[in-house]
Amino acid sequence: MDERELKAWRDTYRRLTDLDRGWGKPRFRAAAIADLARFLRERCADVPHLGVLARLARPAMTRQDLFALLVPCERVLTRVTMTDVEILADDLPGDAPAPAPPLPLTVIADNFRSAINVGTLFRVCDCFGVGEAVLCGYTPAPDDGRARRAALGAEAWVPWRRATRTLDAVRDLQRQGRPVIALETVPDAPALETWRWRFPCAVALGSERFGLDPDVVRACDAVLRIPLYGHKNSLNVVMAFTLVAHAARLAFEDSRHD
Repeated sequence: MDERELKAWRDTYRRLTDLDRGWGKPRFRAAAIADLARFLRERCADVPHLGVLARLARPAMTRQDLFALLVPCERVLTRVTMTDVEILADDLPGDAPAPAPPLPLTVIADNFRSAINVGTLFRVCDCFGVGEAVLCGYTPAPDDGRARRAALGAEAWVPWRRATRTLDAVRDLQRQGRPVIALETVPDAPALETWRWRFPCAVALGSERFGLDPDVVRACDAVLRIPLYGHKNSLNVVMAFTLVAHAARLAFEDSRHD
């Protein structure tokens, strides 16, 4: 990417973040959308991948359209730094026991913004033998450079597929006889430590920014929560799924030995 293209991405990102901050002011929002549309049309039409997003900047633009523009900008402009996970990249030694049977659990990733979260999700899925990942909406694929670095090769071992809409993915799994459990911070939902697992099943994870759409939660067969005791009311989405995957694996292993 040359300097002109990089500047176009930066200028677009600045306009989008300004629009996000002022979204609640109708007159500002209308003017900012018009300015964004003009900028994309006149200055970015020939910038790879950016020019085609100009169609989203229209008078009837929604908040979801805004983030459909903002997320690609963040991916282009964000750089991954070295972390300790890259030091822990060794696989099991060649004489290690064969992996356990797959866990009959599907994880649904609903519009994840972070490629690093996607890569880490694949590491967790591989570690606990999760059967399948379904990546919905604008969730990055595991072959994204940043996702691949975070996955440390786990993407090669975890079956995955795409779904355009999370609601469609939920209904498809239900048609296959797999109940879908929404992982959400709902006060009266059953707690993870009391949950009675029935396999096969699926767990739906919401994005960091929005959580699961209410329509998706309503479509799920149940809602599960992780009790929290500090000032914050939520965990990083992959941290939360790690706890869930571990609990599901223990329950599955118990069921195999009953």
